[in-house]
Order: sequence, then C-alpha cells, then structure tokens
Amino acid sequence: MIVPRIWRGLQRIAEAFLVMLVVAMTIACVAQVIWRYLFDDPLTWSEELARYLFIWIGYLSAWLAWKHRAHIALDAVSYLNRPQLERACARIVEVLVLAFCIYTFHVNFTLLALTHSQPSAVLEIPMSYIYAGYSAMAALISLDIIFGWLYGGTLRPAPAEG
Repeated sequence: MIVPRIWRGLQRIAEAFLVMLVVAMTIACVAQVIWRYLFDDPLTWSEELARYLFIWIGYLSAWLAWKHRAHIALDAVSYLNRPQLERACARIVEVLVLAFCIYTFHVNFTLLALTHSQPSAVLEIPMSYIYAGYSAMAALISLDIIFGWLYGGTLRPAPAEG
C-alpha cells in the first residue's frame, strides 16, 4: 500500500529533521559559550536561534512522544485487566486529541497570518516560521491518529514496556 509507505517516509523525515534541530541547537549553544568565554565577544544571534530551535524541538518531540504513546497518562484502566475497556478509553483519548489538534491547527493559522510580517528581534525572520512548529506538530499527531484508524493501527509502534 502506497499511503502507509508515504506516511512512514514522512515520519522518518520529521524524525531526521528533529535530530538536525537538536544538532543545530547544540552547535549554536556551544558557539555562544566559545565566543563569550574564549573570545570575550558574545554572539548576538546564537541565543535567539537556540531558543527558536528549542521551540520546534519541543513541538516535534510532542509528536514523537504521541507516536510512541509515551506521554504521561493515567493508566488506572489498564490495571482492571479489561482489554475492551482499555481499547475504548484509548479510542476516546484519540478522538479528543484529534479534535483538539484539528481545532488548534485551524486557529493557529490566524496567529501565523498575524505574525508573518513581524520579524524576530535579532535574526529578523518572520515569527510565523517559529509558530508554524505548532501546526507541524498538530498535523503530524492528527495524521498519526487518522492513519492508525484507517490502517488498523499497523503504523503504530508497539507500546514501550516499563
């Protein structure tokens, strides 16, 4: 099937992008320390860059945690040893998360439109680029839920033990 393959490819791209963001943030932070303490000449852009990279890292990490079902959760239902109840509760959670993601994805476009012409303080990039990270997260979580429903959960990794 082509759609699951495309979805898996998109997930790998998002994961690779997340790794690149972490590497870039680390480099920006190390560069700031080196320039500040070794050259006594702090960089003007590295702190802002690291902050914005961290925002995107947070959003994409939220999606990654959702993908692996690693978010903090109340698991009292699982102690009842009733698989049907667990599945029903998991589906209710998915419906609520999907509704929230779709709604906030839509609302975030208003914020993106308002901030597209607002430059950041130092880097002077449109702030909408920073806020677009939320839309990326909401879209990825929504697609994970929808494709999980359409393809019987076959796109989901097995839950982590422990």
